[in-house]
Amino acid sequence: MDADHINKKIEITWAAVDIYQEKGRVSIPDLVQATKLSATEIYELFPNKKAILAYFYPALVMQYWAMIDEIEDFENYSISEKFSNFIYTMFDLMAERQHFVKDTFDKLVFRKGSSSDFHEETTTLFKEFLTTDGNIAVSAGFFMGDTYYKILASQYLFLIKYWLNDTSDNKERTLALSDKLASLFEEIVYNKSLDKGFDLIKFIFGGKDFESWLPKLDDWNCSSSKKKKKDNTETNIEIESEDE
Repeated sequence: MDADHINKKIEITWAAVDIYQEKGRVSIPDLVQATKLSATEIYELFPNKKAILAYFYPALVMQYWAMIDEIEDFENYSISEKFSNFIYTMFDLMAERQHFVKDTFDKLVFRKGSSSDFHEETTTLFKEFLTTDGNIAVSAGFFMGDTYYKILASQYLFLIKYWLNDTSDNKERTLALSDKLASLFEEIVYNKSLDKGFDLIKFIFGGKDFESWLPKLDDWNCSSSKKKKKDNTETNIEIESEDE
């Protein structure tokens, strides 16, 4: 699907969510009026109204991909800074349409788990963060694979649930928890202690034979960086914050 189709889908979804925020439901006639598109054009992109509303969540991650290009020196952020930036930005975007998120996140995303498009998009983003970071310890790379990135994305869904139910002022508890989790995660994946142990073993056994079965971190670290970002990362999508 090209960038124009993705942008049009996002435009339709934003309009649908805004209608839902106002009326608690969305109808195709309302959507036609809001987007100036025909019903036929809308159904060419979405099979039904539920699919339109569900697209809001993966579209948030697509929006974030586009925002990364506008963040100066983002590629040099530490892994905790990248995760924190993503988490806080997503909370801000969701807060703009919090009524919709409270009503729909559980049934459109959380219950579907790893089968949701939002989970898939988040998994891809987390994989990009981790496989392009040159500070990841070799030992951490041993257990990082597609399943690992999916588990991280699943844990992120629980963090969103916590945020939705957080009654503290300005969601302070969720923000504090996010900071602690991001810092702990960085400490784990940047820890070079095991790497030093492997270096010692290589020295003792002469290095070459031992190195032959060790994973190549450079290969692992660059595996996804050669891939081009999805078409949607090249689009210049802008979310207009709705008036309170």
